[in-house]
Amino acid sequence: MKKKEKKYGLLKGVILLILIALVLSWIIPSGGFEATGFTTENIPTRIGLNDLGWIIYYGIYFSIDKIILLIVIGGLYGVLGKIKGYNKLVTSIANKLKKHKKIVVILFSILIAALTSVLTQTFTVIIFIPFIVAILKRMDLDKLTILATTFGSIMVGVLGATYGTEGIQYFSEYMITGDQLIGDVIKSGILVRAGILAIGLILFNFFTIVHMDKVKNNEESTEMFDIIEDEDTKKASRIPIVILGIITFIIVILAFLGWYNNFGLDLFENFHNSVTEIKIGKDFYIFKDLLGANMKALGSWDLFSITGVVLIFTCIVALCYRVKFNDFITNYVNGIKKMAKPIACVIGAFTLLVVVYMSPYPATIFNKLLSLSDGFNLATMSLTALLTNILHTDLGYTGYVIGSYLTTEYVDYISPIYTIFISLYGYVQFFIPTSIILGIGLTSLNVKYTDWLKHIWKFLVGMLICLLVIFILITLL
Repeated sequence: MKKKEKKYGLLKGVILLILIALVLSWIIPSGGFEATGFTTENIPTRIGLNDLGWIIYYGIYFSIDKIILLIVIGGLYGVLGKIKGYNKLVTSIANKLKKHKKIVVILFSILIAALTSVLTQTFTVIIFIPFIVAILKRMDLDKLTILATTFGSIMVGVLGATYGTEGIQYFSEYMITGDQLIGDVIKSGILVRAGILAIGLILFNFFTIVHMDKVKNNEESTEMFDIIEDEDTKKASRIPIVILGIITFIIVILAFLGWYNNFGLDLFENFHNSVTEIKIGKDFYIFKDLLGANMKALGSWDLFSITGVVLIFTCIVALCYRVKFNDFITNYVNGIKKMAKPIACVIGAFTLLVVVYMSPYPATIFNKLLSLSDGFNLATMSLTALLTNILHTDLGYTGYVIGSYLTTEYVDYISPIYTIFISLYGYVQFFIPTSIILGIGLTSLNVKYTDWLKHIWKFLVGMLICLLVIFILITLL
């Protein structure tokens, strides 16, 4: 019994949260926030048996962009794993870095967290994670260290989000007043959030290094995708993979750094508009028709756009290494199979979100908390932010529910409120079962949820203390 509890700890946690959310829909009256205040009909919006199918449907619908990207990532690494050149590249890098394990772990962690902090879509970072995992695996690191260095660092980046993550982008939209740009809102408290990122990285890597010193046996290390075990790689070329990898990295940076929304730079917007208007004859638009009408300017891409890039690059890699069509399909499908559990985690998280969307009782809870004091109160505001991020699992939806109300009701405290909600959103991702990044990491690397909690609890305590001190200071100053 004990073994099963550990094995299915994450699944049980997800199911438990969803069941609690469903039960509360029968008890707590639904409500909503408007700019003028809280409104309610004082009756619950109960979710019945007939609604369960719709909940699952909308859970998939709202997460479809992430699901599709995970599928093509799985296909990419399913194909790469059977290519000798990829094995040669991973092995050679790992051998060169093996003598400096701690430095490598810290540098990878900083790189991943920094990218997450500034890019507008968190999931784009996952494109490179299986490659980094493979390197760390061949450096003989244990799976908890690998999980912390990769997916853990993504969560640190969300905790200290500066310009990036889709949550902060969507949350900002609901905090806009007048003629403000999203970037103007995001810049509010950006230095504070950068400080949170730095503190988070220092504290997080400290506990990771401490764990590395305690681990004596690294036999339990694992990697996300199988890689061909073939020592005869002398004739295998790494060049195509290196070139395509660099191009992909550059595209991700250009496409998901909010040049206009964050910095007001319209260079790529103007370039996009000019290029898409080039045509031959009366109605044949060369680039618009070739790339598709939904193609957006660099800096404002969505996950569907990068999905196409990953898919095309997978085909190019296969052509460069002359992978037979049947082998390509087999390896691609095998790679997708590896993503089954991570995709289930994504759907589970959004299922919880759909429950509270269909029965919007969390607003009633938040109103009760905020009504415990007149005006702004740091304790009730922090607790409200913590609960919203646990129940919603999506910071953008939190902005949708309560953003306009916060902007109107607490106009003198917008900057600290903004930082509180963003930071606590990142904070809960480290332990909540419906954390998408955590779920993908745990299932991909075969790490038990309970083992992760045992590893991370000291960081959570220390980081919470740091956050509370920061919240007090930014409120008083």
